[in-house]
Amino acid sequence: MGRHSLPSESRGVLGILVGRRRQRDDLFDRSFRPCGDCGADVYVLAEGCKDCGSSLELKVG
Repeated sequence: MGRHSLPSESRGVLGILVGRRRQRDDLFDRSFRPCGDCGADVYVLAEGCKDCGSSLELKVG
């Protein structure tokens, strides 16, 4: 089997094993915001902070 005849799913796994990585999608990073009171990371749709208990406003845009 030639090197380039691998299915695309296998190429992604092999890239990780060899040390090549795809660019990280920042969707996970964008899913959190800092709490205004304690600075802890809070999910963007959360109504309150789990660390300090302060209520948070949902902001659009």
